[in-house]
Amino acid sequence: MPHSIPSLCGSLAGQPFTFNVKVHNAAYRALGVDYTFVSFGVEDAAGAIDAMRTLGIRGLNVTMPHKQAVMPHLDALDETAREIGAVNTIDNRDGHLTGYNTDCVGAVRALEEATPLEGRRVALLGAGGAARAIAWGVRRAGGRVTVFNRTASRAQALADDFGLACGGELGAFDPHGFDIVVNATAAGFRAPDVNPLRPRQLAPHLVVMDAAFIPVRTKLIRDAAELGCRVIDGTRMLLHQFCGQVELYTGKAAPLEAMSAALLDEIARVG
Repeated sequence: MPHSIPSLCGSLAGQPFTFNVKVHNAAYRALGVDYTFVSFGVEDAAGAIDAMRTLGIRGLNVTMPHKQAVMPHLDALDETAREIGAVNTIDNRDGHLTGYNTDCVGAVRALEEATPLEGRRVALLGAGGAARAIAWGVRRAGGRVTVFNRTASRAQALADDFGLACGGELGAFDPHGFDIVVNATAAGFRAPDVNPLRPRQLAPHLVVMDAAFIPVRTKLIRDAAELGCRVIDGTRMLLHQFCGQVELYTGKAAPLEAMSAALLDEIARVG
């Protein structure tokens, strides 16, 4: 392509999503690369992958409900995406499309900013797609993961898939048996007064991370911070997920501060 035509990256989503547009374009500006990022709201995942090949789209972020639907249409899957069973990033190298999952990268990087994971006892709340990615990443980083969920049978299914411990229902979580707790349930997302845990289920020694990022300071994060816990809000996981994508698409280290500022600005605008 002529240099004057920017490389196109984008997001494949059920509905257009503004956070990744703002954050990716901020990253490309900071890196000085001639890339531009747009969001595509589509229903036909297979048709979108054909379009990616035809138009030479450099990379696509993939959000629900397409994370599994795109997989049969790709040329290869990274080990992480294959084992998790979901793709959130497609990298186009000369027409060869490879699926990745940077959700787990985002979770691990965010946690490791606050604490080592090797040997730590990690309680994971939730058993959906986000929980699955977090479980895989934390286990690979050396954490000892126990899964809790509102429906115990789903917690057991996730635990069985990855060889983890199952703690049962959320009410069975006892903070004194763990070093870290990660909320990957929907509780607290755009619900500033909702905490998935009861007061007795928090203790000052815990590191607490919430995958929910709107509001930035969820009730879980506020309650944990008030107790003296070390806390990690959901923007850090989302930010590091975006960093993994930027690094794949550009081959350059992601400009974390520029991306963080763009993410927080967009949350303040729409949240």
